[in-house]
Amino acid sequence: MRKQIEKILKLQNFFIIKSSSKNNVTYSLNKSSQLVLHNVYKNWLQSIYAKSQQNFPVYLSQKISDLKAKKSNSSYGYIDHCLPKQVNEISIEYDSENFIIRKDSQLKFTLIIPQEDVMQYFIQWQRYRKYWWSSITTTPGLFSVNDVKHEDDNTHANISASFNWGHWTVETVKMSSSKKDSKNSTLLCCSTSLEKSLITLLLDATTNSTKEEYLRLHNKMAPYKISFALSHTEKTHVSSLQELATQIYYKLLSNKISAWLPNFSLPFEPQIKENLQMGATYTAILSEPTLSTGIFHLMNSSTMLKEQVHVADFVNYAALLCGNRI
Repeated sequence: MRKQIEKILKLQNFFIIKSSSKNNVTYSLNKSSQLVLHNVYKNWLQSIYAKSQQNFPVYLSQKISDLKAKKSNSSYGYIDHCLPKQVNEISIEYDSENFIIRKDSQLKFTLIIPQEDVMQYFIQWQRYRKYWWSSITTTPGLFSVNDVKHEDDNTHANISASFNWGHWTVETVKMSSSKKDSKNSTLLCCSTSLEKSLITLLLDATTNSTKEEYLRLHNKMAPYKISFALSHTEKTHVSSLQELATQIYYKLLSNKISAWLPNFSLPFEPQIKENLQMGATYTAILSEPTLSTGIFHLMNSSTMLKEQVHVADFVNYAALLCGNRI
């Protein structure tokens, strides 16, 4: 496992070493990493809402849930997350064999349910959480639910990813007695962290990377849906192509489509490689004919196939590709 995580942490588009000591390294998270974390958090909230909205209310804090619950005896849930204002670094502790990721953030969903229903919910939410992990990675069969373990004060099951080098626990679903009403209700908690999620997604992406070095993140999690590259033979056209790319870039952002605008200091092939290594889903390749025809090539990073798109139609088409509505 150590070698695989070391490989992840060498992705310069995602991590930069901030400080190090004998058994600890702290990495600053580049914008690409922070965007992935944002996508994870947003999708996590959406998944909780989708699985609960028709069955029971979910509150945004335990304090609110306690006030509301006094008026009802039915099941309810609350988001019990602990997040810093911005997750901008990740700390790794290690020994000769293992890496331990310090979890500064916590994504935790808690359900208060009657004791007679607890096993039904316990099994159901194991499936829900496993499905969520499968839905945000590029290897749907990667995840499984481990055997249930019984301890003195709780019963839990881990959801783990089965990589070719071993198992990696990503989330825990746990049930325990409610301290407030131990006779009638049970706590069911699903917990993971943003740091664990980021490393898991990047492990999956590098495992499925292509020969062109495309970091194959799921489209939902990719930090950038669209990036740009310039193909030109005359330097006199560079400024016009950069201006056109900038205009398209801001139109994409105004329609909430995540995009990356390089500084175009690299030659064409390294531009493409940089976009692939950053996990950009598509690359818009602007060339000299684009200035007169308005047509450019849009390259799919997964297949490396190109299609022709007109500048005037691109924002709407990009929204369709990315699942956004304009």
